Amino acid sequence: MDENDKILRVVRRGELTDEKLRHRCVYILFRDRSGRILVHRRAATKRVAPGFYDMFVAGMVDAGETYDQAARREGGEEVGQHNVVLRPLGKWRFDHDEVPQWAAVYTATVSSPVVPQESEIEWYSFLTEDELAASIKENDFCPDSLYFYRKLRGEE
Repeated sequence: MDENDKILRVVRRGELTDEKLRHRCVYILFRDRSGRILVHRRAATKRVAPGFYDMFVAGMVDAGETYDQAARREGGEEVGQHNVVLRPLGKWRFDHDEVPQWAAVYTATVSSPVVPQESEIEWYSFLTEDELAASIKENDFCPDSLYFYRKLRGEE
């Protein structure tokens, strides 16, 4: 992936993270019907940011997949949200030494009970904006997710 979201070559996921190559990702900010945000703690076995908190369900875009297809897949795989309406919020480049990427960011309202994938998520809860702000001060959140969340709030 280059600086302009052009695919240069397809590589294995391990090579991508080991070599810290720019890649494509999707981020979905899920809310419940009351407007609270789904926040979770990543599994300790995750290769990147194990045990960190996150306010997005996120993942890499697979080879041959569009951003929209990847967002649908990730929402279904990670939290059991298969038939949600995804609303695109923007696409931004994230320049970071460990996880440089292009990302498409979405929001959606959960349409069924949350079913976390155990290999991905150790804990989850729905938090208000104020509760999330307090949690951000107290816990380690994924740097990419923090960047996109602050971007959505007009803070970046």
